[in-house]
Amino acid sequence: MLATLTFAGLRIGELCALRWRDVDLAAGWLHVGESKTDAGRRRVKLRGALLDELVAVRARRPQAPSEGYVFPTLTGGRQSPDNLRSRVLKVAVERANENSAKQGLPPLPESITPHSLRRTFASVLYALGEDPGVVMDEMGHTDPALALRVYRQSMRRGEHEKAQLRALIEGNELAVIGRRAAEAPSHATEHEAA
Repeated sequence: MLATLTFAGLRIGELCALRWRDVDLAAGWLHVGESKTDAGRRRVKLRGALLDELVAVRARRPQAPSEGYVFPTLTGGRQSPDNLRSRVLKVAVERANENSAKQGLPPLPESITPHSLRRTFASVLYALGEDPGVVMDEMGHTDPALALRVYRQSMRRGEHEKAQLRALIEGNELAVIGRRAAEAPSHATEHEAA
């Protein structure tokens, strides 16, 4: 769920409504059909890391019907945005902060929301040099000036950091970005990546 929010820029309601019929793993596209605006009905490219994650999710549920939710409840129903916030995102942030504390790194901000992950998606694509029109289309926006003003974070990255971001997005390796990047090994072990 978190990978889809982060690497596809979906709104929380779009994630909860996502069905297997909307995910074309072979062609590498996710179709957003349920959205709050007409522009929100869109296609989003499944970049390497997200494609890998969704292939793994599908492999765990090969009998799920095309009408079935990609991220269903235990009974096969639609996820609640509140449950996603409290049982998935909040727990993931707590776990990440525990791991960061063990490594002497600062914690994530307490204000992380599903929409924060949507903004991260746009910011990372901009930082990688993706065409603003592509980002705008994949975000479901109609006004490029608004998209750039609202979602483009000031991510001035060097070429090495851009290469690490690209590796993370494409799923090639665990990217370590930030003040300790120079100290990090170039490839994480399987245990560290988990």
